[in-house]
Amino acid sequence: MIAEPVHALELGLLCGLYLWDYVDGKQGGYLARQYRPFPLPQPGDARYRPSDVSIVVPTIDWDDDLPDHLITWLSNKPREVIFVTIERELSRLQKELESAPGVKQAVAESGAQIYIYSVTEANKRTQLCRGINQATGPIIALVDDDALWTTQEVLVNLLAPFQRDDIGLVGGPIDSYVPAERQNSKVISGWEVAALRMRQRRENGMAAFYAADGSTNFTVSGLTMLLRAEIIKDPYFQYLFTNDMWNGMKQNTGDDGFITRYILYQHHLSDRHRSSVRPRQWRLGIQLRPEARVLTSLMRTSAFAHQSKRWYRSGLRLRLTCLLCEPGYHKMKTTAPFMTRKMAGGMVTPIFTIVRAYLWYKLWVHFPWFALLLLSYVLYNWFTGLYAFYRRFPYCGSKIWAAMIADNLYLVSDFYSWLTLSTESWSNRSSV
Repeated sequence: MIAEPVHALELGLLCGLYLWDYVDGKQGGYLARQYRPFPLPQPGDARYRPSDVSIVVPTIDWDDDLPDHLITWLSNKPREVIFVTIERELSRLQKELESAPGVKQAVAESGAQIYIYSVTEANKRTQLCRGINQATGPIIALVDDDALWTTQEVLVNLLAPFQRDDIGLVGGPIDSYVPAERQNSKVISGWEVAALRMRQRRENGMAAFYAADGSTNFTVSGLTMLLRAEIIKDPYFQYLFTNDMWNGMKQNTGDDGFITRYILYQHHLSDRHRSSVRPRQWRLGIQLRPEARVLTSLMRTSAFAHQSKRWYRSGLRLRLTCLLCEPGYHKMKTTAPFMTRKMAGGMVTPIFTIVRAYLWYKLWVHFPWFALLLLSYVLYNWFTGLYAFYRRFPYCGSKIWAAMIADNLYLVSDFYSWLTLSTESWSNRSSV
């Protein structure tokens, strides 16, 4: 006789979880619509210009299109572009840039200087610091070697938030680059479709987080981020950055997560942690203008799977660090409550995945007709999203199964990340 109330409770719990998903999604959409980009200053009122920007690019195992990417950076007329590679790759990088068609002309037209430095061993954070210390501009752009700037106004737009004195770090919209010859259902690979789907699902995240509390969806992308030189030239920042440890292992990747966390929360550090620069509450500037859009190429092979594992693992480490250590849940909540709630929710996702599976099983056993109705609702929403993805990227139609796998990757990735939490690798870079 007591079984029925118990089963009804299980039904209510499952429906409650899906109701929460619905409300949370609606809130995210509402917040994204509230976002407003930073206005561009009048030319005479701009505090910083592209000629104040030093671009720092760590690179190893670069793609053949690196010179083409460099030309898009130079079209923005920065002060200088500083490459940092490893010693054995130094001469090869010099020769490729010198011989690449269009580079010399782009350098001459931009007025920028190109410098190439090296470090003894491949480590992205060490390479970044080497370039940062050589930079002469008051604003430093940290740029990945696969970043493709879409307009000649990227820097103008990303510099606008620095009109405010409290903005220390700026990021813009990130999108995927699919060459024209790959926009063919017979040519594009399932790996590319999965990557495209994953990035497309995150598009509104930056706007929603920033509108909510001035944060971002966990990290400002390292593909292109602009920072005040005074912050990242600080020896204490660089000491923490290059000596960031996890379970006794020095971190190589996760540089963008560290920088985002440092900018948002370093003012919470106690006196004994203070650096030579007086701690202050720096803020982010998220500039989501089409003119600031930066593209990144999609991996066409299983290398994308290795890259995804690294991303998920780095994300889990970031959440654990922020919530438990630096700055900790309560201090974090005073600065970015929405980000804190989202991070905490992400931590319990594996638990709720197991709970949902159990509740679905019980629902099919005791309320099969209702289970079928709820499943229809879930599948309708999912297929609606997939159809919108197909309408936007019709050349992905033959590989839509890859997008479907990407949507459910969390069923594996969350557990895998916990099991490999102490693994450290720059997985898509064979030289590391």
